[in-house]
This record gives sequence, C-alpha cells and structure tokens, in this order.
Amino acid sequence: MNENEIRKIISDCCNDIWFVYNGKKSGITSEVKNYIPKFQAWHGESIKYYDNVNDVMNDKFYSGKSLVELLDSQEDIDLFIS
Repeated sequence: MNENEIRKIISDCCNDIWFVYNGKKSGITSEVKNYIPKFQAWHGESIKYYDNVNDVMNDKFYSGKSLVELLDSQEDIDLFIS
C-alpha cells in the first residue's frame, strides 16, 4: 500500500491498522466523537494521541521513523487492516 491509500483509510475512521516494526506490535485506531476524529497510535508499550491525519503520518513515533518513512522504505512491513 502507498501513502495515499493508508492516509485515506486512516481518514475514513472506519478501519484499524496494525503491523510489527522493529519487533514491536504497532498500529493506529480512530474514533469520532461529536463529528471530530481522534487518532491513537501505539508502538510497543508507547501510546500517542493525534488530532489530525498529517500528524499521524509524519510523526517519527515508530522507533524514530514516521509512518510515511516506513511506507517509503524498502523494509518488509506487513500492514493489516480491519
């Protein structure tokens, strides 16, 4: 999947994404409260909350890398979407 596809999935607030990176279970969930989307990311034991998709995509939260960097890298990362 590419950056735009993942960005759309996260923005739609209908699916969760999970993956393993650097040996840590990781993922992104979303919820909408009063028509306002909120996003939660986790990487191992760390959890972080976001107010917008750009921050979710660009924050270097995953062992010093952003989701954009992970998607652009040559590393083999399997993304699961539910």
